[in-house]
Amino acid sequence: MNLLTNSIKYAKPDHAPVITIQSRKVNGVKQLIFSDNGLGFDMDKVKDKIFGLYEKFHSNIDSNGIGLYLVYNHITSLGGRIAVESKINEGTTFTISFKY
Repeated sequence: MNLLTNSIKYAKPDHAPVITIQSRKVNGVKQLIFSDNGLGFDMDKVKDKIFGLYEKFHSNIDSNGIGLYLVYNHITSLGGRIAVESKINEGTTFTISFKY
C-alpha cells in the first residue's frame, strides 16, 4: 500500500501517475515489481539511506520518512529482499524478492 500511495504522492506535477505492478519468477524466486513514472530519486545521493528511518527525499508536507522503512523491515523480516532503481524525473522501480 505504501508503494502505491508514494507513487501518487510523488507523481510529477501536471502528469498523471503511471503505476505498473508485475510479478515474475527468476531462478525459482518469486518477485513483485512495482514501477512508477514519478519524481524519482538521485540514487548516487540516497542509495544508502533510502530505507532509513525518518529519511525524506522530497519536500512534501505530509512526508514523514517512515513508509519505506516499514516496507523494508516487513519484507526483510519475512526473509525477502527489496531493491530499488530510480532516476530523477523518470520514476522508480522497487523489486521485491520473496523467500523460497
